[in-house]
Amino acid sequence: MTIQCLTCNHTGLQKVRSYRTKTAHGRALFGHTWLYECRQCGLVQTVPRPTLQQLADYYAVDYRNGCFAGADVANLAEFPKDNLFYYNRGQSIADLLSPHVPEADSLQILDIGAGFGHILHALGERYPQAHRTAIEFSQVCVDHLRSLGIEVFTDPAEEALPRLGRRFDVVILSHVLEHLLEPRQMLQTIFDHLNPGGILYVEVPHIPRDSLKKYIDSVWAPRFEEPHITLFSPPVLRALLESTGFDVPFCDTAGLEYKYISALQFHLPHWRWFLQRLTPKPVFDFLRRRSATKGLRVKEREESFYQYGGNRIWIRSISRKK
Repeated sequence: MTIQCLTCNHTGLQKVRSYRTKTAHGRALFGHTWLYECRQCGLVQTVPRPTLQQLADYYAVDYRNGCFAGADVANLAEFPKDNLFYYNRGQSIADLLSPHVPEADSLQILDIGAGFGHILHALGERYPQAHRTAIEFSQVCVDHLRSLGIEVFTDPAEEALPRLGRRFDVVILSHVLEHLLEPRQMLQTIFDHLNPGGILYVEVPHIPRDSLKKYIDSVWAPRFEEPHITLFSPPVLRALLESTGFDVPFCDTAGLEYKYISALQFHLPHWRWFLQRLTPKPVFDFLRRRSATKGLRVKEREESFYQYGGNRIWIRSISRKK
């Protein structure tokens, strides 16, 4: 079987190790999956890849049923500070983008995979005359976004953008690219629907090189990849964006350093089975969801969201259409 790189189409891929899963449904989907690294561009991808239908079923069962804390939890009365983790991320992204946003009387801003709209809210505060558009599939998120006055489409970006018939000045793609079966196709679609001088913001998880080679029993590296299809490093992401036609004035790691991530996240997952069975399900579900909400994750103003460089947990990039 010939394995082709998702971004550069090179066929010289090397098997690195098995794919690490987190959930029961994830093990069913990714249980026989391996990570392969492209020898030409350095992208790491899963082999075999799931189908679109398999991914849709996976997200319906796990991702949108609370396995990933806070995925479908919103408090309209307290928004945007109902979830300080997302609130802080939105504010830090708006600050980062500010010097790069093109001047326009009425900016056209698009967020693909907008969630509950914390990034769009932060940009709306910064640019009150902007027209904000979102592409989002989760119905609870869609309802929330529309209540904020945001135009929402529920079709895939590759279908929705050509039908819209307009171009954008700012496009947000935060923690979406790593989930896609065809990342280059998404970037090309966005490029085609940006105004000249428009910018694309991409944020993805940062995969340290040492975490690819072996299982590391430390907090330097995540202990699972699920549900990501492609894994990025800063040089790989930059090269992919540039090969699509973008100029990339900024691409760096951001957030907490891996060594400072709570050991509760990476060192105690084996206690989850016991805790779940000792705790009544309603209480356990409540605590799991609360773990992503205010007061339990980050402070009102979390400076770690503004830290860049080094071995940090995210990659943030700003690209401009020439």
